[in-house]
Amino acid sequence: MNWQMKCVICHDFIEPDRDKYGHIIWHGGHNPSPITDEGYCCKVCNDEIVTPTRIAEIQLSIKGGKDG
Repeated sequence: MNWQMKCVICHDFIEPDRDKYGHIIWHGGHNPSPITDEGYCCKVCNDEIVTPTRIAEIQLSIKGGKDG
C-alpha cells in the first residue's frame, strides 16, 4: 500500500490516525464525498470541510432544499 497518500482537497500528505499512545490505528484517509468522489482526504479536511458540508446538505434536505 502507498503510505504516502495525498489529500485530494489540500494536496498535503495524509497522516495516519493514531491512538493516545502514538500507535497507528488507521492509515487509509477519509472519504471526501460530497466534495469529490475520487481519492481520499486528510483528517483536517474531513473535519473542517467534508463533515460540515455533509451536515449542511442534510439540513437542506430536511428543510426541503434551497427553496424550502
